[in-house]
Amino acid sequence: MVEQRVKEILLKAKKEVFTGNIGNHLTAFKGDGIDFAEIRDYNSGDDVRKINWKATAKSGELKLNEFNEERELHIVVAVMLSGGLNFGLKRLKQDLVAELLALVGFSSISNSDRLEIALFSNQLEKHYKPTKKSGVVESAVYDILSKDLVGKEANYKELIEFLQSRLKRRAIVIIVGDFYEDIDISYLNKHQLYLIRVRDHFEEELTISGELGLINPTTLELIETNIDSSTINSYKKSLKEHDNRLNEHFLEYGAVVGDIYTDEDIYLKAVDIFKR
Repeated sequence: MVEQRVKEILLKAKKEVFTGNIGNHLTAFKGDGIDFAEIRDYNSGDDVRKINWKATAKSGELKLNEFNEERELHIVVAVMLSGGLNFGLKRLKQDLVAELLALVGFSSISNSDRLEIALFSNQLEKHYKPTKKSGVVESAVYDILSKDLVGKEANYKELIEFLQSRLKRRAIVIIVGDFYEDIDISYLNKHQLYLIRVRDHFEEELTISGELGLINPTTLELIETNIDSSTINSYKKSLKEHDNRLNEHFLEYGAVVGDIYTDEDIYLKAVDIFKR
């Protein structure tokens, strides 16, 4: 069963990327894929975005930053695995995360960028060192889909500390999860950040009511509760406040934030997010 899902996801992602449907859009990251070489005089037709205004002011003549040829980007995909991903009315969020990883992974490989992957819960589950080989994508997708996520917690603090200790040079960091927990990205402010929330509409709309026995997928705790309109409104308000607080924090540090739901076309949504 898992093997079949892995095969389907990999084939679909490869088709989208390597046939040129959307691969070029996803690899056009706004990273610093160039190395500074020198400051030179401006020539007619040069890219005005490369004008060094400080050097221009000192000399009184237009000066331009000259760069070496474009170099490879270092792209890091960090996936937060938790019990909450084992949910979805249309499809599991776990599957959605695997599809997104395959898409970004193959896009990075096709662009000859270095791809690094970290699977995290409350601890490091699996780490794939930087590589340009597509086999790492296939292995990571299999690991995600074969994981029993029930009882696993997402510890974003541990993830940030891990990334901070690993990344000494500027990188493109993509963190994927449902983001129901708090996260402080200030320690990663030198990197280009993409934060992608995977959600199911039911989680936000909560259209059930009555006396229910609910099981927390992270702690496995059984909660007997009566859900009425007041409870639903309170839940929606708390979730909205949580998301708004995180959005403000993300915006403060210039991160790109995108939401992908289980009933959406992940490929079109991914293109929309990464071209911002």
